[in-house]
Amino acid sequence: MGRLERWRRVARAGPNVGDVLRAALFRVRGRAEPPPSTGPAPSLTRLDALIDEFAAGQLVRWRVGGQPRPLPAAVDAAAYRIIQEALTDARRHAPGSAVAVRLRYDPAGLRIEVRGDGPAIPAAGLRARAQSVGGAVHAGPGPEGGWLVRAELPAPEDEAEPA
Repeated sequence: MGRLERWRRVARAGPNVGDVLRAALFRVRGRAEPPPSTGPAPSLTRLDALIDEFAAGQLVRWRVGGQPRPLPAAVDAAAYRIIQEALTDARRHAPGSAVAVRLRYDPAGLRIEVRGDGPAIPAAGLRARAQSVGGAVHAGPGPEGGWLVRAELPAPEDEAEPA
């Protein structure tokens, strides 16, 4: 069984599985158990609120292409966290610069682009999030200057979560 199939099984198992896995990782690493999550689960259904939060200090535009559909919970959370981390890094490394977020649903999954006017942002955490669901991330200078984060997350249409 491949990594992607394992993550799909975890995603289908339930919303608190991520908390259980996170706690297990903390114990294996010999650290105190993390506090339980108290807020709503990260999801693209909350993307407008995330964008509004960041738009308070800088111009953030966003657009969705393709036909949005329910995603496996792990992919949905990874997509949200990738966008959140890219916006956080933009605020940290290029405060006040304009940022554009674009999501594109296609038959194979979800493509995410986050572009900004400032200097390139770090990508290590972004890569780990994408790889955790079998995806990939490229981050670096944009073709027209600034920076670009591009993530591709697998979520085939025929395996969409029920609404």
